[in-house]
Amino acid sequence: MGLFSNLFGEKGKEADSVLDKMKQLADDLDSVKYADEDEKRIMNGQPASASADSGSFSATFTEEAECGDSWGPVMPSEPNQFNSGLKPRDYFLKIFNEDFSTYQLEEIKSGWSDAAFNFVQNGQKKLVVELMSDCTQRYKLRNECRAQGIPYLRFYYDHDGWWNTRSYVTRRVAGQLVK
Repeated sequence: MGLFSNLFGEKGKEADSVLDKMKQLADDLDSVKYADEDEKRIMNGQPASASADSGSFSATFTEEAECGDSWGPVMPSEPNQFNSGLKPRDYFLKIFNEDFSTYQLEEIKSGWSDAAFNFVQNGQKKLVVELMSDCTQRYKLRNECRAQGIPYLRFYYDHDGWWNTRSYVTRRVAGQLVK
């Protein structure tokens, strides 16, 4: 029995169930997001650290392994932000311009490390995409978009283990544009 069912009997069971589900979700996210560094070194043969400025990877990956949806311990052979030879902002802009050429791109935020773009069609803002560092304040632009009813996406260009493969970026943007 959980805390709430101990305190409130039958009526507390539902609260315990919800808390158990939230704890399991948090544990699942932590296992993906905050994998132990020693485990990563073993899996990769050496530490993988992305350089946001150069858009290159310091680790060399020679073996191909199955990755999740654009994430995992081994760089996929599919084009991604780290094997493209481009800086992260330029990599995403290339995809946006090539795969979504029917939309006008308006850069609404440009800084040393972060950028954001409006996807505009027929004078209407259809989507906002933000490129950001894993340590950036995460809520301001997203909350503004929610208040205006505009779809919002973000991509972290330096989140360890996330490759931002071309198909992943294209699929996520296209999925938001059809809403």
